[in-house]
Amino acid sequence: MYHFFLKRRLQSVLSRLNAGDYRFITCQFHPDAEHWFSGSHAMSGRRITTASREAWYRRLAAVFPGLKFDIRKLIVSGTPWKSLAAVEWVDELYDRKGNALPNEGVFVITIRWGKVTEFHVYCDTARIEKNLAILATQGVSEAAAAPIVG
Repeated sequence: MYHFFLKRRLQSVLSRLNAGDYRFITCQFHPDAEHWFSGSHAMSGRRITTASREAWYRRLAAVFPGLKFDIRKLIVSGTPWKSLAAVEWVDELYDRKGNALPNEGVFVITIRWGKVTEFHVYCDTARIEKNLAILATQGVSEAAAAPIVG
């Protein structure tokens, strides 16, 4: 029964992510949580402070406005004191000229007593690097910025 409710909660949180409600999203993290994104680009890196996670989500909003995730699979396991979730997704994203910039990947999330303690993003890094380069040429300066870490 716990897994059913956890899946529903995650679906609700992910719908808030799709709505661009990043303030709500950042409140889901434990203060010491790790937020990590694979690769070597403007969105990559490891963040372990509330301030760096909030800065990352501000960058996400600036670089990828209108980003939407289509959830393909949502798998949960564990107990309330240590749950794991895997979310397989395909995104919907457009550049500033209206051209599609799709990507796909997986979120791996650790949750302890209702708070996210680890959030790892794995996606096609070659594709995201290409998408960021396109956005940078269209004047999105944060698409070419150094990763937010700390």
